[in-house]
Amino acid sequence: MDELGLPQNAGGGYRLLGGAGGTVFGRAFTVKQGLAEPGQPGVVRQGEAALSLASPGDILVIDADGNTDIATWGEGHSLRAQANGLNGIVLHGVTRDAEALAAGSLPVLCRGTSPLRSKGRFHSVSVGAPVTVAGVRIAPGDLVAVSLDGLVCIPREFADRVLAKAEAIQGLEEERDAILRQQRPSARR
Repeated sequence: MDELGLPQNAGGGYRLLGGAGGTVFGRAFTVKQGLAEPGQPGVVRQGEAALSLASPGDILVIDADGNTDIATWGEGHSLRAQANGLNGIVLHGVTRDAEALAAGSLPVLCRGTSPLRSKGRFHSVSVGAPVTVAGVRIAPGDLVAVSLDGLVCIPREFADRVLAKAEAIQGLEEERDAILRQQRPSARR
């Protein structure tokens, strides 16, 4: 995106739990959450989004305002997402059940962990509307890439151009890296 003069749309500082390694891609399905009013039941829809609202191959993106006290995700949610064929989860918030998620095959990119569940503490503000995660604006249908480095969001209108440019850059970098790996350190004097 830098090479094409497009705005930076990547963020790091997150923790990746689970997955088989490498980079995972999918179209964004978004949920925005906020704190529930004390004494008022909060309606949380991340389980529903994981199981039936998002489409197979999507990456479910949940913006919980970066809250690190209340977990908006857990093992049960991941099992729902896997049953629906989702490619991954991005949480601008935290999860619980970290040990189970770390051992699982579904990549969950999160800000950290907390044992405190969201029921009665969070409510869903919107489903299927743009969100902001790590300073990255993500709209439904945008292409999201998740890895150990963090996340990248390619707005859908730029996806073809960005992917073609990324493929060209990757080819150049692979050639460069092959040459560098073959070089031997020069003899010390």
